[in-house]
Amino acid sequence: MAGDIVYADIKTVKSPLQRSDSHHHGIFLKVECAMIIILLVITIVLSIFVIQLKSARHNKVDNESKEKYCTGKNKSGTITSIVSSNSSTAHKSCPSKDWKLHEGKCYWVSENKKSWNESKNDCAMKNSHLMVIQDFIDMSFLWLYLNTSAFYWIGLSIPPGGRSWTWVDNSSFDPSLFSIKEKQPQTRSMKCAHVSLSRTAEQNCKDNNQWICQL
Repeated sequence: MAGDIVYADIKTVKSPLQRSDSHHHGIFLKVECAMIIILLVITIVLSIFVIQLKSARHNKVDNESKEKYCTGKNKSGTITSIVSSNSSTAHKSCPSKDWKLHEGKCYWVSENKKSWNESKNDCAMKNSHLMVIQDFIDMSFLWLYLNTSAFYWIGLSIPPGGRSWTWVDNSSFDPSLFSIKEKQPQTRSMKCAHVSLSRTAEQNCKDNNQWICQL
């Protein structure tokens, strides 16, 4: 009988402790869940804020571009267009439909043939100059628009007695863009360059070729 009493007393003492631990454990779980929910909400709010900030900046840039550039016709009836070059927007007008607008520059491609000097003068009469190739964007015009079997004069030459190829706008030739196949033997007379889809080469300046004017 005494043993039973002691057992009953111990059981009576432990039962409240178990209920207390269970109660505290439940509270901890609720706190942890609440903290996780709060962190998720903060993360979502911050993500929305970042997205809105990026969107606002993008809209600002677009609005500034739209205010600066427009599409339409000017008073002289010239063709106006908006083109992109290296992720920027450039505004350019070409004199007529005979000119091709490419990456912010206008090109006129002849259908008949003349010497290099005659071609140069023809471009001057059009208030332009023979084509100057300064980068791969200029070269892309050749790939897109040139006749595969034709040769065209470009604004690249060596003056009599000179040694370096020079463009008609007096800028230097960049050999990293393309190489020029030169004739042998070398002479001290003027040298002119013509271009095709396959190569750029030296040719007698008095020969007749088609040509490309550029604005």
